[in-house]
Amino acid sequence: MRRPASALAAVAIVAAALSGCGSSGTPLHRVNSAVGRTAASTWVRYELSLQRPHLFSPSIAVQGGRGAYDFKTGLGYLFLQLKLPSSGYQTLFGDLEPATFLLAPSPAPAGVLPPGRNWISAPLSSSATDQGLSAQAEGLAPALLLDEIAWGVQHASAAGTHVVETVPMAEYRVTVNLATALTAAKRRRQAGVAAAIEQELHTDPSGSLTILVWVNGPGYVGKIESDIPGSKLGTTSFLFSSFTRPYTGTLPPASAVVRLASLAGGSKSVWTIATNS
Repeated sequence: MRRPASALAAVAIVAAALSGCGSSGTPLHRVNSAVGRTAASTWVRYELSLQRPHLFSPSIAVQGGRGAYDFKTGLGYLFLQLKLPSSGYQTLFGDLEPATFLLAPSPAPAGVLPPGRNWISAPLSSSATDQGLSAQAEGLAPALLLDEIAWGVQHASAAGTHVVETVPMAEYRVTVNLATALTAAKRRRQAGVAAAIEQELHTDPSGSLTILVWVNGPGYVGKIESDIPGSKLGTTSFLFSSFTRPYTGTLPPASAVVRLASLAGGSKSVWTIATNS
């Protein structure tokens, strides 16, 4: 997942600026401070959970996933573990760039991909952009929710302290104005993020999104969770496991990538093609 480092720096700057709203003890300040601190990290690793997703055939179960993100370079990756109707398993590896989503199924369904090509690419910010796919791809990375809070937060309320994976965290319910976040995304030329937010607004014209944020003792976002309207992801949850463990991954070479539109059945979703369902 690649995002310009300058845009990530802007997230931290905006969050820091917003943290001036209200006193330092208010829920809004604590959330903004945690978002800014998290976006200013170099690396973050996370556990990914999707509740009631509709990306795949009902016979395919999403068991969870993991991801890593380098805020300094904007490079990261994720994978989803699937349980197939045959009782077998499949792993989907994904990379996200500002204009393109890359997906690699392993094992690749027989006859789906050309020899030597194991990654499928789909545009996120061209004239042929599928805003639903943009919401799905961006929604699998935590930066979308962090961006939406940093750029469009309206209100935050405390919801008590809860133990998350044995770690006590303060929980907050945050309300985001998606139209405000969209304006910021366009101003920063974050085309993929903008397309994702446009899909959210198209699905839920209220323009208001609720995000649950858990802040850990050191003041970072320890967990973040929300439905992403129009994404078919269901409830998406990111549990951050490390802010210091380096991630040094690279994007796949162009020789290993095939365009979604060039595949037989390219009019189908990338998820349907990858799972041959």
